[in-house]
Amino acid sequence: MNFTTLGRTGLSVSRMGLGCGGHSRLGLATGKDEANAISVVRKALELGVNFIDTAESYGTETAVGKALVGVPRESYVLSTKIGPTRDGAPISGAELKSRAEGCLTRLQTDYLDVLHLHGVKRDEYAHCKEELVPALLELRAEGKIRFLGITEAFGPDPQHAMLEPAVQNDDCWDVVMVGFNALNQSARERVLAATRAKNIGTLCMFAVRRALSDRAALAALLAELVSAGTLSNEALTVFPEGDVTSLAYRFCMGEPGIDVVLSGTGNPAHLEANAAALLGPPLPADQTELWKRVFAGLDSVSGN
Repeated sequence: MNFTTLGRTGLSVSRMGLGCGGHSRLGLATGKDEANAISVVRKALELGVNFIDTAESYGTETAVGKALVGVPRESYVLSTKIGPTRDGAPISGAELKSRAEGCLTRLQTDYLDVLHLHGVKRDEYAHCKEELVPALLELRAEGKIRFLGITEAFGPDPQHAMLEPAVQNDDCWDVVMVGFNALNQSARERVLAATRAKNIGTLCMFAVRRALSDRAALAALLAELVSAGTLSNEALTVFPEGDVTSLAYRFCMGEPGIDVVLSGTGNPAHLEANAAALLGPPLPADQTELWKRVFAGLDSVSGN
């Protein structure tokens, strides 16, 4: 496994991170049991992955906590997330702190390496900054979290309307989670330029979602974008035959400014295949430059 430093946190993290959300949620969302979820986490550790990301809303914190029992706490980096609203209404700082205690209990740990505000939308950001950041700072002062993070809602916000000004204008975020993939590379200028300048740790989500793991879905999406005039006909020919998923992971792994590429699954064997892709050789420069050119300016899709 390859390792890097997660921005200014100084944490040594695996370039591949285990994502415990997404479509599968360690298999719990697709009918598999908790024992299977635990086996996925343990397979990640076996592969050398030390960065594990979950969230209160995923329903996977308990399984992650059980999987990590007996594993030396200093040997892994644990990240979880709490949404800034409940039932459509903003939460208070006091509620955030109470819910963080629940995360600690489910994860069976005394502290979180990173606690993110989860899926923040642009119109929620001011409340996060004014009400929730002070609560995060209190949690840090109490030793319950080490670093402050924020994640965007990339599905409905593929243009990074929240995260772009957040990283450019504010210095409170130690770690961010951003959507980036071969189809939507808009974070390169809008987010990654600022995170690199400020040494903010950066986690990549949506590296591979449905469109980059299902050839039929990819073909349908590209045809739709070409028909709408959003992309040129060349877009229909830029993905070679064979395993697009591996190429898509390697594309993200080679992007300057991305520290950790998240990969989630409910199948230990699938996780091992994803690790092989992420540990593979760099994507050929001509393939990288082709995707950069063809998809330049595309910011209307997430790839989900």
